[in-house]
Amino acid sequence: MTTVRALSQLLRDAQTSSPEDVVATLVGCAASLGVRGLVLYLIDYEQQVLQPSPEHRTGEPVPAATVLGTMAGRCFSTQALLESPGEDGTLVWVPVTERAERLGVLSMRVDALDDEGRAFAEELGLLAALLVMAASPYTDHFHLQRRRQELDLAAEMQWSLLPPLAFSSAGTTVAGLLEPAYEVGGDCFDYALNAGTLSLAVFDAMGHGLTSSVISSLAVGAYRHARRNQVPLDDLFRTMNHAVAGLMGDAFVTALAAELDVRTGLLRWTTAGHPCPVVVRNGSVLPDVEQTPNLPLGVGLIAHDEAARPAELALQPGDRVLLYTDGVVEARSPQDEEFGLDRLMDLLVRESASGLRAGEILRRLVGTCLEFQGERLRDDATLLLLEWSGPSAKDAAQP
Repeated sequence: MTTVRALSQLLRDAQTSSPEDVVATLVGCAASLGVRGLVLYLIDYEQQVLQPSPEHRTGEPVPAATVLGTMAGRCFSTQALLESPGEDGTLVWVPVTERAERLGVLSMRVDALDDEGRAFAEELGLLAALLVMAASPYTDHFHLQRRRQELDLAAEMQWSLLPPLAFSSAGTTVAGLLEPAYEVGGDCFDYALNAGTLSLAVFDAMGHGLTSSVISSLAVGAYRHARRNQVPLDDLFRTMNHAVAGLMGDAFVTALAAELDVRTGLLRWTTAGHPCPVVVRNGSVLPDVEQTPNLPLGVGLIAHDEAARPAELALQPGDRVLLYTDGVVEARSPQDEEFGLDRLMDLLVRESASGLRAGEILRRLVGTCLEFQGERLRDDATLLLLEWSGPSAKDAAQP
């Protein structure tokens, strides 16, 4: 069977098979071309361990692979095909990635590996990502594969609310991460690309646990409703406040909402009691842009003439913009030392120079924060990283 025909049959089989049978469909396609021992690993919620699918846990068990110190983990971090020749053929690892969403890794064994074989392996990884994303709304199979422990109810609600953790299109990338992954409550983020404008927001509801998760869910719902009704950024928080204020007693939510014109790089944002973004340009952090925050959502209704005007910044190609919640900078070590904004900015500058993708930069930032705090966060910590590489060729060609 030719490669094109095998991949075409893979897509056809996926349309009629059970959503739980993605791995079996992949194995069948690979076997038709002489590929053996195919294993699908998915990254866990903490982005630390690659979990083999349950299908690979029968017979001779396949162990999980840590991101640090394994070939599978190195493939995940670098997003590059890796190969290891041996007496029984060549073992290959390829990323399982949809746009910029790093879902995991495929491993497989082949008798011989040439350029055509490498191309097939990479395409199989891309198709695996598409099949997992397409099947996930219809089954809990892949959600459960990613878990190394039980999520509490608040975390279950928050993860169900989130968009994909990363997205990339035509020179613009956004990636987000939540911690602690299995107990997160009040933090959340959202984004969407519409007609050349990337909208993104970060939320931090007061308190912890289930109540905070409910408040955060309300805030995200109000944000999406306003965004989809094309409410201007200037009026966004005033509109959202009508949904949030008074419904949850004395509770409130801090928030930052932004819009990026992906064609020009113009970034505008407004805050409701939330920290200012951190912008890295040419290896250093830009000074804070002056901004006047609105009151946190839920504190009080904002009159039209009282709403603070959004701040603006013209991004340059290569700029990175980090949005964060206070659980990051207010994290404390066992010796009661604060993590602090300066430490976060220094880490962002250093990791930005690594050449790694946005999702891996965030994974390393969160890992450092966890290590600083003795592997246990006292508060939710959320990061959302925006990268702008310049306008696409299509946009650049337009007058």
